[in-house]
Amino acid sequence: MTQHTRRVLVVEDEEMIANLLLTVIEASGPQVSSCASVASAMDTLAQGTFDAALVDLTLPDGTPDGVIAALRAKNVPVIVISGDPDRLGRHPDLPGLSKPFRMKTLMAQLEACLAEGMSAAPS
Repeated sequence: MTQHTRRVLVVEDEEMIANLLLTVIEASGPQVSSCASVASAMDTLAQGTFDAALVDLTLPDGTPDGVIAALRAKNVPVIVISGDPDRLGRHPDLPGLSKPFRMKTLMAQLEACLAEGMSAAPS
């Protein structure tokens, strides 16, 4: 059986946070694609597939609702992140992390999402 390299999409406009997420996630094995806007995320989604996604709920070019919908349509597990608890509350059906968060907590949620995605993948 061939080992599948897991791919994670990170949609985060704060460069320092995006770089930290990329470093931490890639250190655990997955390949990461990072986008800083809704438009960039939609372009990236059109060009590839992902096993999980982290999506910031405050982006410079609008709300990421379309990105989240596109990911969910492709059965990609989504974790939403925000410094605004009200924004997180708008997505009660998704796992969420309130900024600032611990990397250990993020990785536990991400691993759970990746495991969920692997169990849903066709054999």
